[in-house]
Amino acid sequence: MAPKKSVSSEDPRKKRLKSKASRDEPPSLDKSFASSEYSVRFHDDISRRTVVFGKIVDFPYFANHHIHIRELFQAQGWENFLSTRQKQYTTLVKHFYTHFELVHGKISSYVKGKSISLPHSTLASILGVPRTGAQRYTTNSLVQFEGYDPLESIRQMCGNPNIQELSRPKIADLTLESRLIHHIIAHNILPRSGSYEYTSYLDLFIMWAILNKVKLDLAFYISWHMETCVKKKNGALPYGLHITTILNHFGVDFSGEKETRDVAHTDVYGETTMKQMRYEFKDDTWVKKNVAVMEEVGEEAQMDEAEAAGNEEPMQEDQEPRSAPSGSSRVNEDNFQLVLGRLDSLATSMGNIQTSIDNFSAMVTRKFSTYDEQFGTLESSIQEINERLINQGI
Repeated sequence: MAPKKSVSSEDPRKKRLKSKASRDEPPSLDKSFASSEYSVRFHDDISRRTVVFGKIVDFPYFANHHIHIRELFQAQGWENFLSTRQKQYTTLVKHFYTHFELVHGKISSYVKGKSISLPHSTLASILGVPRTGAQRYTTNSLVQFEGYDPLESIRQMCGNPNIQELSRPKIADLTLESRLIHHIIAHNILPRSGSYEYTSYLDLFIMWAILNKVKLDLAFYISWHMETCVKKKNGALPYGLHITTILNHFGVDFSGEKETRDVAHTDVYGETTMKQMRYEFKDDTWVKKNVAVMEEVGEEAQMDEAEAAGNEEPMQEDQEPRSAPSGSSRVNEDNFQLVLGRLDSLATSMGNIQTSIDNFSAMVTRKFSTYDEQFGTLESSIQEINERLINQGI
């Protein structure tokens, strides 16, 4: 008679239950998440969102080519903040927002076992920006602030003193300097994804403050913008590269992180930006390629152009536009600016798609890993059943 095979002393049912419990346990719960509640929030919500990396401003390039934005941001004390080059650790950024809370002006979070506490003063110190300045944050109405005249500020940003209607201008309507400032706001000061075709109410106020050297409390804006984005359903997560600075300050370990993003040449505002906008630097002045009219014209020329525009007859919606004089390219130029704005949005969307693909790939890898474990458990169970049947002589 064949010798009986040894049978494990542990109950097979208990063994299977242990295996299932091990599979269902959130990954690295002791380090990655403060509790199972945050683990669920991460996997069901935050992990699926896009992170906005940010842009790096090449201030020396603009200073050497007569675009005077450097002194405007120096007046705010933001030059170093806007010039920071950092690697983004995408998963850690999402862990930061998973645990994010803003209570009484203080940010709290938790990343890789490190508790993070950020009063405004500490946040300002870490990011190297002044703590003083105006604090106005609104997303759906004009900002109220002493000395701020929205209509007058729109005239200034558009370089057109004859504007009479108080409405948010398109980026195509802005002067070259104002358009660059708006780009920096949309990618660095109040980063977001999506279309940049129109300016927001808050954009207008911040542009006015920058152009007129009215100091703003950047740490205040960062805190409130973080909260607005994380509370928004499927909202993009801002300040990707700057969160690296914060995590580094609190001693978070970056080793072993695979989901990272380095600075690319398209992340730098400078020569590449001007080429994308189809501007050339000729005779010490910025001009549009294949366009005879210069972007920066004198005040008198602006007044003459505005007066000429004001004498045109209003056109009905179904009326065909009359042929423009051969010396005018205003309509084509504005349309081209609009296309550029949409191309900027498309470039951001492509980056968002790549991030989504990476997230999907990671999710598929996790799923197949789980299936492998389940098949392994099933195989073990079948072997145990076979052994029991053999032992019982069946």
